[in-house]
Amino acid sequence: MASETMIRFIYLGNLLIEKGPLILLEACRILKERNISFHCDLVGAPTAEITLHAVQALAQEYQLGSLVTIHGAQYGKAKEELLKQADVMVFPTYYHNECFPLVLLEGMKQGLALVSTKEGAIPDIIRDGETGLLIEKQNPESLALAMEKLATTPGLAARLAAAGTQLYEQCYSESVFISRMMGILKNSCPPHHLSDEYERHPQ
Repeated sequence: MASETMIRFIYLGNLLIEKGPLILLEACRILKERNISFHCDLVGAPTAEITLHAVQALAQEYQLGSLVTIHGAQYGKAKEELLKQADVMVFPTYYHNECFPLVLLEGMKQGLALVSTKEGAIPDIIRDGETGLLIEKQNPESLALAMEKLATTPGLAARLAAAGTQLYEQCYSESVFISRMMGILKNSCPPHHLSDEYERHPQ
């Protein structure tokens, strides 16, 4: 967790329009106008849709200065360090093929509160008001309100993060995944005597 006096947000994902990085910058502009104390790390590889120069130019246009740091793609320890410094993962996606974004599970694993949309299966990961906050898609004002709430409500981000970590351990951790896969494989295999019979009399 970051400093209690300044909340730290992080976006992690490719710089695709429908993933919402430009909406996040607009929300940051709104927070700046409301004098909210925050910092946002924007982490992601550039794409044909959005270059790093385009993101930097928009941040400059919004006069975000030191409030937003644009990192580009980060991997390994560099990415882990940025996640450790953050309080909240913000992922304002409206990507048409979004199903079960693993980046949100990564945020939960790292002990971050989550802010995202109701796209795809995201509401199965984020229980609104319990493990994170759900916002309206393509709505910078809705995102800004959620970010402001987290920044100005003492203990809220920590409470959501703790509940998210607990949910991760119960439902999404590696050990749970392996256990479920073993159960699926066990139940999908024929009984031993049928398998032996098939080997003696293959079709």
